[in-house]
Amino acid sequence: MAREPSDQIHSIAEVLAATFTSSAVRHILAEHSPDATGHCRGCRLPTTVAPVWPCRLWEIGKEMERLRAAGGRR
Repeated sequence: MAREPSDQIHSIAEVLAATFTSSAVRHILAEHSPDATGHCRGCRLPTTVAPVWPCRLWEIGKEMERLRAAGGRR
């Protein structure tokens, strides 16, 4: 499943957590869920193969969620 966030993912999540609502973060996490083959549903495009889940957007969303919980923000 998810691994320890990289410094880059953590930094991006810190910036976005200040502007995204909790609802938007939940939407990102729901859209970028694994399909039956273990690839991301949200990153699927008609002309490319979706990345293996968890994708970077899911990792960023999950880190935003973690940061909000640690900071007591909802």
